[in-house]
Amino acid sequence: MTSKVDLAYAMQLAPADAVEYFESKGYAIGFNWYDVQAQANAKAFTVAGVLKLDILADIQNGLKPALNDGDTERDIERKLLPLLEQKGWIGKGLVADPETGELWGKRLTPRRIGTIFSTNIQSSYAAGRWKQQVANKTERPYWQRVAVMDLHTRPRHALLNGFTAAADSPVWDYFYPPDGYGCRCRIRAFTRAQVEARGFAVHEPELYDIGQEYGIPGKTRTVKAMKIGGEVYTADPGFGFNPGKVAFTPTLDKYATQAARQYITGSLTGPDFARGLASALAGNASPQQTYPVAMLPGEPDTLRTISVAQTAMPELSADAADFVAAQQTIENPTHTVTHDGMTWYTRQSDNVWQVAGVRDRLLSVLKQGDNLDSLLPEGVNVPDNH
Repeated sequence: MTSKVDLAYAMQLAPADAVEYFESKGYAIGFNWYDVQAQANAKAFTVAGVLKLDILADIQNGLKPALNDGDTERDIERKLLPLLEQKGWIGKGLVADPETGELWGKRLTPRRIGTIFSTNIQSSYAAGRWKQQVANKTERPYWQRVAVMDLHTRPRHALLNGFTAAADSPVWDYFYPPDGYGCRCRIRAFTRAQVEARGFAVHEPELYDIGQEYGIPGKTRTVKAMKIGGEVYTADPGFGFNPGKVAFTPTLDKYATQAARQYITGSLTGPDFARGLASALAGNASPQQTYPVAMLPGEPDTLRTISVAQTAMPELSADAADFVAAQQTIENPTHTVTHDGMTWYTRQSDNVWQVAGVRDRLLSVLKQGDNLDSLLPEGVNVPDNH
């Protein structure tokens, strides 16, 4: 029965999957939407233009009842505005300190709250619906994108109305709706017999990389695109991810080192990383999924984040605490040696050596033991102070 739930129906009933997904979100800090990678919306509750964690908590707690009680945008606006007014978040304007970069205040208009509401609610329900459809894809192996097709439907989204592809097509990793602010599209699942009887054309377009402007004139980032009807289709800037499949973090390289390190520690000790590790150990790792494990010193807007691929996690460790130790080793090493393209970080704690090997900013080796020399490959030499 639940496999037949569509977005409009789910918006009224608040399925348990959507509630669970919404509550599992952490926090991501961003000044504008382009400060946070698109995928962060899937697991990190990001509100563009708001930096303070306490107001993020206020907004999230204010939106949470909407999933359970079926609140409308007007309801959420009525509840949130007095709260934000009382806490002094409304009407102060946003001013950036040129020395520290700290941002003060921000006027949250009703329209802004409406955008926050609709984007996060739709993404939450889409994640729940995706989970249901994946569980039923053996019976219904084809998915079709359906647009509302009214006066408010954007031409680009209308172009994909009726687009049908296999449920396991990589297309859905990037264009599973919503894939834009205000997107009301949804996915319907069909059996093979239904596809044949209705004459649906099954597509498998080639995906390719394209540069897309993301809010700063002249600045682009690489996103996935496909050609449909002779036109190039991309998700809106800030989207282009499957809200039920991938959990990403903010673009931590944009932030001060200490703040990013605190975020990483919270992530490694939090429930999302624990679930990701458990999924990897169960053989369900996503090739797209990575988690940050350390932040190297340096200036913001330089590449400093060290990550771990979910597919590599089972070979590294089955214990989340070891990844926390990896963060400490990389950020506060006793020795650092580069050899054959791999950077080795070592750290001694309680007479036990921790060793982390990093290649191309990905954690590739994680070891611990009493004898440092036995943990390092031949040719890697550290000073004789151990």
